[in-house]
Amino acid sequence: MKLKKKISILILLILSVFALSSINVFSWNSHFFYTELAIKNNDWINNFPEIEVTPYTYEDIDQDEYNPEFVIKYVEGEIGGKTKASDILINYSDEPDWDLDTNLKLNKLQTLTGGSQGYRHMYFSVFAGLLKAGDAPKRANHFFEMSKIAFKNGDNYWGFRFAARAIHYLEDVSQPYHTYPAPLDVLFKKFFNVKKLTVLVTNAHYGYEDFNGYLFEHKKEEFYNLLPEVKTVKIDDVADSIIKLSKEARKDFTLSYRETMKLFPLLDNDQELLILEEQEIIKIVNSPDSQELINLMKKDILLGLGYLNGFFDLLKESVE
Repeated sequence: MKLKKKISILILLILSVFALSSINVFSWNSHFFYTELAIKNNDWINNFPEIEVTPYTYEDIDQDEYNPEFVIKYVEGEIGGKTKASDILINYSDEPDWDLDTNLKLNKLQTLTGGSQGYRHMYFSVFAGLLKAGDAPKRANHFFEMSKIAFKNGDNYWGFRFAARAIHYLEDVSQPYHTYPAPLDVLFKKFFNVKKLTVLVTNAHYGYEDFNGYLFEHKKEEFYNLLPEVKTVKIDDVADSIIKLSKEARKDFTLSYRETMKLFPLLDNDQELLILEEQEIIKIVNSPDSQELINLMKKDILLGLGYLNGFFDLLKESVE
């Protein structure tokens, strides 16, 4: 079989896998902690003067599509109250996961990612760019531009809130499972049973995120200790930089998948969707065997923190 034909078949297979998957995936478990880490390295954000909470007045400017049932929430209190720049960024870095991007018809290829939510929160570029899917770089850039508009209008609240949305998509593509669909050998192995492949890959994805979520909640020092190692990545173009970030994170995908399956062999199940029990996660976290996967997670978080630093430097220029 010619290489071109093999690639075409694989592309169709991947399309089929995600067309059958209706499960939304949420990248790193708890964006607010990821964002909190990034802000610790940015004194200008932490020292920013108190900000008044303002209403959303950007309907005529922002013409992009959003879930028609999405309702804007103010988690810090009532409009007119006071808040901090750091709190806005931390609280609303999860906002794009609050059904902002669900129930939309954006692109025929959104079946690749389980729907419009996944399509806007991922970026795949496989087979040397032959197949690309996902709008995460565009979404980050869109909200960065909205942030600049708000700051220009003197609306610091929505300037930072739009920025919080932007960094959500940046953080998404630093997670390897948001940059590649499945290891090639797994694709070949399950070539003739797409449903089984879907279940298997979904189990691995959620197992990875559940493990990460436990670490974020109970092993925070593992990630705080990364801060002195962060190397700022200069960002001039938001979308292009996030594409570069996704390519770097993708390098860890296959190994992350294999480590997840090695630590949690029960996930190597193509018959049913599974959720890890907390006790199983605790047992593995406390085992020395888990360190390889923890190190991979720390590596990708560290990578993302470097890009977040670069984004905050670019954001500072808009505020000034």
